[in-house]
Amino acid sequence: MEISMDNVFQQGTIFINDIYKTIYLTPNEPLVYDTNKWEYKYLPTITQFKHDIVEQSQLHRSQSSQHLAFVFPENILLSKNWLDLLESYHFELGIMELYAIEASDFPQFYNEAIDIQFVTSQSLEDYIQIYRTFALPYGEAYANEIIQTLRNSYISDNKERIIAYKLEKPIGILDLIVSESVVEIDGFGVLPEYQQQGIGKVMQSFVARYADGKTIILVADGEDTAKDMYIKQGYQFISFKYQILKENVNFEHEESCRNE
Repeated sequence: MEISMDNVFQQGTIFINDIYKTIYLTPNEPLVYDTNKWEYKYLPTITQFKHDIVEQSQLHRSQSSQHLAFVFPENILLSKNWLDLLESYHFELGIMELYAIEASDFPQFYNEAIDIQFVTSQSLEDYIQIYRTFALPYGEAYANEIIQTLRNSYISDNKERIIAYKLEKPIGILDLIVSESVVEIDGFGVLPEYQQQGIGKVMQSFVARYADGKTIILVADGEDTAKDMYIKQGYQFISFKYQILKENVNFEHEESCRNE
């Protein structure tokens, strides 16, 4: 089957969806970048983008979001003019890369010391303990908000959650989003002191067995060295998207862009 970014699950509330863009605005998660952003379907003009900055500023300020976030269309390279503009506005530029592998092609790894389980109500606090470790670098307010959302929705949302134990200590977590044709790996992390021990491979082997013939996909940060590991494991690069982020925004300054 043909895989694209359209196969990647997107959480959050859709505020507007038209032929040019999708706007995600999620008032109950105002500090979560990924659920409060604009995704372009076509590359806007620079003039239009400046107006969009102002509009997004107004929307985000109204719900106490403190960032600006935009995602550009799949496989669209940004020109030097665009890159210079984003730098002048102090946006952080990132790239999301989509990788895929057939579950049957993923090599199997085992480690008798590692116990992989699906998260239940009994193991949820162990999962949250690790989840908090990875959320805290984004700020305590963010960590508390996203963990509260998790507590409220983990039973009813569309994710399967996996936890890895070593000698009964929780050491790694992984989220799965299962659709008719693909299994998406999301929220994948192993505690720093247990990294470089093959635990991630064991967890992905568990996923490959669970996927039962479906295609496994994941999105990696283009600057993350983890993508080299995925390639060594047999994942194939599929496509990319640029994304930009500006944190701790002075919205009054952004709105002044209207007159530029």
